[in-house]
Formats: sequence, structure tokens, C-alpha cells
Amino acid sequence: MQGYILKVTRAKNEDLIVTILTPATIHTLYRFYGARHSTINLGYKIDFEIEYTLGYMPKLRRITHLGFSWLKTLSKALIWQRFITLLAKHLEGIEEIDPFYFELLEKIAKKLAKQDAKRVMIESYIELLRFEGRLHTHFECLVCETPIQEDPVLVRAFLSAHSSCIPKRTFDRKKIEYAMRYADTQFLEDEEIEGLWQILQEGL
Repeated sequence: MQGYILKVTRAKNEDLIVTILTPATIHTLYRFYGARHSTINLGYKIDFEIEYTLGYMPKLRRITHLGFSWLKTLSKALIWQRFITLLAKHLEGIEEIDPFYFELLEKIAKKLAKQDAKRVMIESYIELLRFEGRLHTHFECLVCETPIQEDPVLVRAFLSAHSSCIPKRTFDRKKIEYAMRYADTQFLEDEEIEGLWQILQEGL
């Protein structure tokens, strides 16, 4: 079985509780002496087995790290882990899950080999919002609920507002419309990408 490690929590001694996203299930498993195993780390893709024991939390066994070359690039690895942390919080309390989330991480991992990490995460977040029915491609102010004609302010979940209603930085309307429609950030400047990345980090 293959999955992505969403969360690692220390238990007693050096044991770990590991949360793993697979295509259909989010597993919470116990790993004895987990701190001694370099194969267990936030965001790692692993091949593993589950040992079920009556009356106890299932155990994580026979782990193989399915590594990515870009994990050696610290900046990409940190951005990946930050996104994984946000995703874990977003999916907290869920056990059975749509394959979309596993497939999204598969696509992200592939793109990170060649593309800018923050752009990949923003494009992937737009895909996630669309899948969950939370992507608002029409610009209506979340505060006064009237249409926005000018450049919008964007807040958490990339919801839009008038700058007069929420006095924050605005984004170029045409560029944002394209990015939202096609999950493509090619026309956004690096400074705009940084602004969107800061918004993304407020929570999925």
C-alpha cells in the first residue's frame, strides 16, 4: 500500500503516531521506535503495511521511502511540508476520502521536479477549491455582497472583496481571472505569487 505522511506525532518514549493519506482512506497508525526510522517524515511518500491487533491501534510495518529528487532542495521541501501540514489540518477527522486528494499530491510531486514550488501549490490549491465547490470565479465582495468592478482584494480561500471593504493589497483582476479559470499562474509576477502564497498559508 502506498500513501503520503500527513502528520507525525510523538507518543511515549520514541514511538510515533503516523497519519497517512492513501487513495481511499486516511490511516492513523502506531509505529514503535519511530524516531529511529529515517523513512518516517512529514510529506514522505511511503510503501507500507498495516498490522491489525485486536483492541489496539493498528501498527505501521514494513516501510519503504519512495523518495523524490527535489526533496534535496531545501526550499522546495519546506514549501511541500507546509502545504502537507495545511492539508492535514483541512482533512482532520476524515477517514474515508475521495481519491482526488491523493491524486493531487501525486501531481504536485511530479510538477515540483521542474516547476516553481509556490506556483505549483497555488495552482493545486485552486484545483482543490474547484473540486470542493469553493472556488468563486465571479468577483462579488464577501463583505457587502455586491459585484467588484475594479481589482479585487483576495482573502482566505481566495474569496474576493472591495479594497474599500477590506483595506488590503489588490490583485490584477485579469490575471486572477485567468489563474482561477485555468489553475495557471503563468501571467502572475513573482511578487503576486508571494502574496497569494501568504493567503494560502492562512488555511485551506
